[in-house]
Amino acid sequence: MRTVYEREIANASEINRTLVQGTARLCSSNFGAAWKGIFKHKAAEKLAAAVGCSVRAAAYELSGEREPSAKSIAALVNECTK
Repeated sequence: MRTVYEREIANASEINRTLVQGTARLCSSNFGAAWKGIFKHKAAEKLAAAVGCSVRAAAYELSGEREPSAKSIAALVNECTK
């Protein structure tokens, strides 16, 4: 069992973690599923190269943590129409 002090430290770190991570919601990423269907390997890197963003931002869009940008959607449409 935790002492009162340990419990308060854990509670404070949980609050701090929530503030650092923000309140991003995970949305269903049909965009990510479609892009990963076209590019099986290194999907985030290929999206980042097509759009001109960082690999991290592309990974967020593919995972559904961030809504896809207009450039990302245009890149998907462009790949589908090739």
